[in-house]
Amino acid sequence: MATSLTHKTITLERALPSARLLAVKDWRNLIGAPIGGGGIRRRFLLWGLSFFGLTLTLVIIASYSYTERQIRRDAVQLQNEIASVTADRINNYVKRKIERFSDTANAVNLYALGSKEQQLLLGLLVKNDSSFTEASIIDSKGMEAVKVSDRKVYFASDLKDQSKATKFIKPMEGQDYISRVYLSVHGQPYVTISIPLWGTAQNIVGVLSVEADLSFLWEVIEKVRFGAAGYAYLVDEQGNLIAHGDASLVSKKLNLRSLEKVREFLINPTRADASPAKESRGIMDRPVLSTYAPIRGLGWAVILEEPSDAALANVDLLKRSALMLLVVVLVAGAAIMAWLSTRITGPIRELHEGAKIIGAGNLDYRVAIATGDEIEGLAQQFNRMAGELKISYATLEQKVKDKTSELEKANSELEHAYANLLRANKAKDEFLSVMSHELRTPLNVVMGYTGMIKEGVLGPINPQQSRALEKVIGRSTDLLIMISQILQATSIEAGKAQVDIREFDVGEFLDGIKSNYDFPLGKNVVFHWDYPREHLIVKTDAAKLKHILQNLINNSIKFTETGSISIRAAFTSQMKMLQIEVEDTGIGIQKEMLPSVFNIFHQVDSSETRSYGGVGLGLYIVKKYTDLLKGTIRVESELGKGSTFTLTLPC
Repeated sequence: MATSLTHKTITLERALPSARLLAVKDWRNLIGAPIGGGGIRRRFLLWGLSFFGLTLTLVIIASYSYTERQIRRDAVQLQNEIASVTADRINNYVKRKIERFSDTANAVNLYALGSKEQQLLLGLLVKNDSSFTEASIIDSKGMEAVKVSDRKVYFASDLKDQSKATKFIKPMEGQDYISRVYLSVHGQPYVTISIPLWGTAQNIVGVLSVEADLSFLWEVIEKVRFGAAGYAYLVDEQGNLIAHGDASLVSKKLNLRSLEKVREFLINPTRADASPAKESRGIMDRPVLSTYAPIRGLGWAVILEEPSDAALANVDLLKRSALMLLVVVLVAGAAIMAWLSTRITGPIRELHEGAKIIGAGNLDYRVAIATGDEIEGLAQQFNRMAGELKISYATLEQKVKDKTSELEKANSELEHAYANLLRANKAKDEFLSVMSHELRTPLNVVMGYTGMIKEGVLGPINPQQSRALEKVIGRSTDLLIMISQILQATSIEAGKAQVDIREFDVGEFLDGIKSNYDFPLGKNVVFHWDYPREHLIVKTDAAKLKHILQNLINNSIKFTETGSISIRAAFTSQMKMLQIEVEDTGIGIQKEMLPSVFNIFHQVDSSETRSYGGVGLGLYIVKKYTDLLKGTIRVESELGKGSTFTLTLPC
């Protein structure tokens, strides 16, 4: 033992410098690569980074979502304002043109219809305002009286009848008329404007009509610029393009009713845009943020579009910035978490290494931790425990040796006691077997001579002697049954019970058992037998089954003074199962005693003054034989109302 302790001490002393070197290296690893360290540190890092990263991600996502909504809201507000301002500007432009035209109409109305003064006034109108390209005065019958144009000179033969034209009919009804926009052969948009000429008697004496070139609106539309690449265009009440910064598009006579915003305008021309800056396909068939504003007095609409990639460029920049910020802050957070985990878990790891060294057997090693907190107190307690272990270890081997000696002695005594128990049990079995055989012989002799005396073979007897002999025969029969049960139980306990599986007829088998109970029992008990009478072959151990049924029937007879005993049998051909029930109307069994009725030497009435005899082996044998035949036996009973035993056997 001394040699062993010395060897262990030398080994531990050699291991101490290596352990300290390992601790130093591990400390360096802790600083350099914190994520790959111990469990506490790793969990601290994982949980800390997870919480920090999740919180940061949620904050950045929330900020990004809020900023994106703000950018979109600003785009909506900007497009709404520009669309409304542009629509008002165009409306004002047109109103001024109409006001100038109305002023000319008032001046023309001062002169005679078709006079040179009227022709001069129309010429000045066309000359001074390039948007008016042609003007005419129509008399009350629909004939053009005066016609002036900046493109050609009209003679009297060029004047036409306009009585069927809408530009004449509407003003003659007292209404101002503005036609739909139509395009010239060069793609320029035009409208026709007509107003009534009122006479002194407040009657309509004619109509003043003018053809207005809307090309002046191109300049207004072309000046509309917003955002990075926003632009505007103008459509009429049919969805036709009438003004655009690119004149070539207008010359193509495009109808834009397929565009979502134009379609929304055409559905309700007087309603403002319900979803401004909505993303859709634009006039150039690319994603745009689009808004419209109706020009209510004219039935036109200003459409604003800005390419989505340009409008949301700040959103993409914000997204990239948010991702970059997330990565940078996560890296910085990881570094901070790693540093904190090193500071927090370093003493714990040092304590862990000390525990490994002391656990390896170096009880002289002490943990040196000076953190001023609970970990330092734990280290001190750990060092004290190591000292106490060193003291205990000195006497441990002797204690182990003493305990081992005591255990060996106790084990020897147990083996001796077990051997004695086996011998006693074997002797008991042999004794019961021998005694059962030896008792049956004289008992059979007693029963034989008693029967002869009762039958009068050895001479006449009186009635009193006959009754006494009947009691002797009855008790002898009970004793013989007990002895047989003891023999059967001894055979079962010794493992000598064998199964002999053969085929037999169930009806004939139960007829034989029934015949054993046809004699009077001396009790007011009636038997009821219910089993198949036809030829039915089953396959099991008939002898074991007979013992089982006789024990169940005898048990019912034993505990039934009056009433009935019913024996029912049924065979299920599909499952090849034989089921037999033995039901009586006897004293029944208490509910708490049902689980133990099949135990060896169990008695329903185990008191010293019990009313029923027996040694408690009948139901025990029933259970054991049923198990040998791979069947089941169950009991249902109610105290004072009888019991039902159900046997189920595979056949």
